[in-house]
Amino acid sequence: MISELQLDNFAAFKELKLNFSPKINVIIGENSCGKTQILKSIYALSRNDMLKSENLFDLFKPLKESLGSLHHRSSSEDALLSVKDASDSQSKIVFSAKSKSQFSEILSDASAPCLLIPTKEILSLLPAINSGKASKESVSALFDKSVIDLCELVLKAPSEETEKILNNDPRASTIAPKLSKALGGRYIIDGSEQYFVAGSYREKKLPSGSKAQQAQIYNDYTELKFEKAEGTETSVMMTAEGYRKIGLLQRLLENGTLTQSGISTILWDEPESNMNPSLIRTLVECLLMLSRNGQQIIVATHNYVLLKWFDLLVDSSKDDHIMYHALYRDENKVIRSESESDYSMLSNNAIAETYGELYDEEITKALG
Repeated sequence: MISELQLDNFAAFKELKLNFSPKINVIIGENSCGKTQILKSIYALSRNDMLKSENLFDLFKPLKESLGSLHHRSSSEDALLSVKDASDSQSKIVFSAKSKSQFSEILSDASAPCLLIPTKEILSLLPAINSGKASKESVSALFDKSVIDLCELVLKAPSEETEKILNNDPRASTIAPKLSKALGGRYIIDGSEQYFVAGSYREKKLPSGSKAQQAQIYNDYTELKFEKAEGTETSVMMTAEGYRKIGLLQRLLENGTLTQSGISTILWDEPESNMNPSLIRTLVECLLMLSRNGQQIIVATHNYVLLKWFDLLVDSSKDDHIMYHALYRDENKVIRSESESDYSMLSNNAIAETYGELYDEEITKALG
């Protein structure tokens, strides 16, 4: 799990240091305050294979393929990107404003890779990427590395039957049925076949008790089975984009990416984008469930509904904990941050301020 991020003289940041909760973290701020850069920095530093200049270029897509293009423009001092995990292991890179591809210092001690879910909806891209018709160079020119990496994970075949994965892990066995209920079915990704089918998970009684690793917590004598509605197969592209974003989380649970690959931290950039507000509560409930079962969550958002559902659904009796990290520009246009465990205590909250202005305007109009 990620405990600390430090960015000095990098991209939008002159100086930034964030300390993360091992549970839920919500990053907020106006456009162009560097929320996505934070998530990408954590992602890169959490993976030893990413600490090469060419991989950073593929991830951040600077104007020129030069480390100097990633340097903060108003500084001549070296850029530093550093993360520490819960065991105080550190990964970092240092480079100068004039550097082209060489780091002046590199420390690679990442203990567990993170999963980055970008804003872009992924499921609709799978046919093109999986078909092999587009060259690797063309795909790389169109999408940054986080998108391509995630597509590869989604396309990964499960190591065992989906229902066995679900029944052997409490995260999957509680969340997958909830997502299926919200969608009215599930997305099937099997090689070149990618489609949505209506149906739901049902609990079936077992004569000898559940095979789940933590059965006594969940269901002692049942296992999950998906019952599909025959003749309801639908193209992925003909389903709503908001459903496809929920379907992505469903797929990552069902193919074992979130339960069997050692991923301890999920980074999600604007999970609410293109999602109807009616689905956002379900999404927040699922992220809280993941957190309660040991997964660290770091999301970046502009969405007031998402923020408030986190604020309302957090349950201290279940050991929930949320840190809110607000990014803002000071009077000199320098990006600063503040972090609070209580959402209402944030003094620089662009989202709440905007909704407050909207509410005031509504009252003014109503009063004539």
